[in-house]
Amino acid sequence: MENKTLKYIPGYYPYRIDEDGKVFAPHAKTGFPVLVKESSRMVNVRQDGRAKKVKVAELYRRAFNKLLPED
Repeated sequence: MENKTLKYIPGYYPYRIDEDGKVFAPHAKTGFPVLVKESSRMVNVRQDGRAKKVKVAELYRRAFNKLLPED
């Protein structure tokens, strides 16, 4: 992984996102960021013990307060 800035997503801690719109979650044992699999611009995010699908564009907007470059 390159030296990219990962920013925490407000409301979706401990998930982080980079400037390219890639979402990362901490590895269960090591704590290092691991890429979350994306399907049709949606990612599965666990909150309160339940998984739900969230648009990557929404997470990017929350973290950086701007639209994704491809939108």
